[in-house]
Amino acid sequence: MASIDDLPDEIVHQILLYVSPEETLTKVSLLSKRFNRVAQEPLLWKFYCERNFKYWESNHHFKERLKRNLRDTDWKRLYLQRLGRNARIARLVDGIVASRVSRLEKIEQICQYGYDAKDFLLSQCRVPDSVEDVLARRYYSCSVLDSIHRSLAIQEWAKYQKYAARRDDESTTNSQRLNCGMRLERALGAFDMFMLHDNEGDLDEITELLDDIAARFRNTQLDLDEMTTRQKAIALARWLHSNNMTGLSDPSEQTYRYLRNCLIGRALRDERHPSLPIISAAIYSAIASRLGMEAYPCALPNHVHATVLSPPGISLDGYPLPEEQADHQENMFLDPYGSDEEVPLDYIINFLARLGIHAGHENLLRPTATDLIVMRTAQNIRASFTSFRTNERPLSQLIPMIELNRGDWARNLQPALYSMIWASIMMVPVLPENDEVRWDWQQDVGDLRTYFYEYFPEDCWLVEKYVCPMYDTFATPSRHRHGLELPSKRVRDQIKEIRRMDAEVKPPRRRSDTNGDVEVKYRVGQVFRHKRYEYHGLILGWTIGNVSTWNDNLFFPTRGSNSNQPFYRCMVGTDGSDHHVIAEENIEIMELRGGPEVLPPEIKDLMPMAGKFFKRWDGEQGVFVSNMKELYPED
Repeated sequence: MASIDDLPDEIVHQILLYVSPEETLTKVSLLSKRFNRVAQEPLLWKFYCERNFKYWESNHHFKERLKRNLRDTDWKRLYLQRLGRNARIARLVDGIVASRVSRLEKIEQICQYGYDAKDFLLSQCRVPDSVEDVLARRYYSCSVLDSIHRSLAIQEWAKYQKYAARRDDESTTNSQRLNCGMRLERALGAFDMFMLHDNEGDLDEITELLDDIAARFRNTQLDLDEMTTRQKAIALARWLHSNNMTGLSDPSEQTYRYLRNCLIGRALRDERHPSLPIISAAIYSAIASRLGMEAYPCALPNHVHATVLSPPGISLDGYPLPEEQADHQENMFLDPYGSDEEVPLDYIINFLARLGIHAGHENLLRPTATDLIVMRTAQNIRASFTSFRTNERPLSQLIPMIELNRGDWARNLQPALYSMIWASIMMVPVLPENDEVRWDWQQDVGDLRTYFYEYFPEDCWLVEKYVCPMYDTFATPSRHRHGLELPSKRVRDQIKEIRRMDAEVKPPRRRSDTNGDVEVKYRVGQVFRHKRYEYHGLILGWTIGNVSTWNDNLFFPTRGSNSNQPFYRCMVGTDGSDHHVIAEENIEIMELRGGPEVLPPEIKDLMPMAGKFFKRWDGEQGVFVSNMKELYPED
């Protein structure tokens, strides 16, 4: 009777592809010498690495390894390394969820693994609802992942600093000068990374999407290589327009300012591909460059076009230029946002004239460098944020302005503005002699210090890595000459204070210790309605009397009040912020029983952020289960 021992090694190897790596290690390899030998096969462990881990830190050069000789890499060792890191990350995540003490320290330790942590963190972001601490586990895993994503975005923008530090010479090409050391789609995709959370669409995936679109277009143009530059440019504009790849399908004063329209990754992934003119022009330029054309955005006042350049010494229509124009490049304009045809130069001149610009056309009509495109996109994001904040319509009508995926509007608000602040800091070249730019830069750093301290303390390591060195070389160079205190000391001291308080064990606040004359009626985790303004929220904590003494959270703002009534710290459905303080007399507790579907809509949208404070929703008790027993042990 035939047995598995009679099978050739190749068949056994194929069978092991369906066996988990853990079983291969702990069971199969122990069966016999033969199975131990087959279980060491590099091709098997290469397969395990590809199947079990989608994301890899860049220093592994994983995609390059896949193309090399099989035995150039110890695939089993690589797999075991990732497995070991996952085990350590799992312990750190458990610690982050279990206790607020040294939470930021543990987050920073995970962030040092970079993309090697992403697969495990994604699994924690998507744990089933039945998990005891589902909300907390999802929230903190996503918070760590967000910090890793931001690190990649800032790393991309930091390439501009390296470029700005070098001097252009005759060997610097037009493309190098305009790209500023970055790739256009990755520089813009960095904004997506601030709001990516646990969704698809990182920088590499944006690049792959553009590669795929370019390939699809090429497949429709069998004679593409025989076309002139003008013919290629117009054919691409028509194809993108006919496939709804650029522009807005329902442009209006309201929809134009939607946050999603500012993000290139979102535009590429969304089936409607919504994008502002600047993103449409960037998408066009990125695809055109993949087809052998030299194309860039051209940022005019109030609108952004794409401009396509002919090869040096060759016209757009493929004819040689006169010998004295051997280095000259003709250019043409397109409007990927609103048209599928070439835009005549006369039309653009008239457009500028209507804006009151009658001279200096030559400078305006030049291709726009990538750093300026990034800054203009940052301004568009600020405009979206401002439009949301200043609009007086009901919240339910405003949510689509910030929402990227169902229910994520609240957790996109602060990251959107945060991305704009970081871009403003990183897109400034280190030129110490430029006093005006230096002053503006220091104001941006001031905004960043306030913002990361209040909303993103887990980014201490990023501020320390990127901002502090820039501060020392950029802010006030005279301090170096006179041996004065470095400008970054204030920032570094702020980071030290955050880390000190992160490690501090805070005394708990017990109801049994309160003055018997004052009763704290409500508890952490209850859902309420504001009696006057009628919005809904969650109770996160309480205090009695002077609110300025509130110290249960490192990042809680202070305010003066001598009232002896209880005050509650709350997260409210109007903006998702957890910094609201509401007097007890203004709170009306909601009596709710059942699953999450019984919650008010704005509280449902707060569920991803509620994990900062709560383990889960308890439908039987009608409250969120506190994850702050260290601070409120009796709630």
